[in-house]
Amino acid sequence: MKVIADGGAATKNVASNTMDAIMLGLKAPYIDGFKFKLYLTKDNEIITLSDRIVNFFTKDLNNIDDFTLKEFLYFNVGSKVQKQQILTLKEILTIFQNKNKYLILELSNQNDKNALFTDLVLNMVRAYSNSINIYLESESEEIVAYLKATDNSYPIGIRVTEESRNNWYIDVDFYDINTTLLDDFNIRDKVRENKLIMIDQVNRMEVFNLIYNEYSDIFNYIYIITSEISNINSSEQIKNRN
Repeated sequence: MKVIADGGAATKNVASNTMDAIMLGLKAPYIDGFKFKLYLTKDNEIITLSDRIVNFFTKDLNNIDDFTLKEFLYFNVGSKVQKQQILTLKEILTIFQNKNKYLILELSNQNDKNALFTDLVLNMVRAYSNSINIYLESESEEIVAYLKATDNSYPIGIRVTEESRNNWYIDVDFYDINTTLLDDFNIRDKVRENKLIMIDQVNRMEVFNLIYNEYSDIFNYIYIITSEISNINSSEQIKNRN
């Protein structure tokens, strides 16, 4: 089992997808890696944003690529206690050099800019890939197909949610699946095919325990992804593992 902190180790006063959340997570021995969702700005910069910030900027009226990096940098994505600026992919990659942590990068759907976006991510990742254990994924079938056709240097995965259930049947190296769908798919079949399973949104201890009890026989092949690391870090399975 590997424990992946989605957006870093957020707390009441430390917002996710910020420098403070990353630094706090890097100090925690029970965190094996981090996951960040990437977006493309109007001026073709690559940034990471939490869902809360995405919803704030878009309000169902705009897209993230309607705004420039400079406009994002004026905004506080931290807390009232500690102000934080939006992080770029370059900053994330610089932080994680030689940290011996897994780094899962999810590429969000950019519609007509998917190829450009993916190329920009790949070009930046290649400059750091020798010192970081990088995994690339997307919920977009188009981006995943482009990744598979363009560069096989990194494990490539696909996000499986209620809206993208058919992604489960696409052949990739790993599957990032919502906890709500575990009863709908046989993850043991994927493990027998030497596929890696990442279970997302494991944000409560009771959910973690249910997954552990159900899949204890294959738990070594599972990555747990959580945006509420403080809720599960006291698990006996996690403490005993370390």
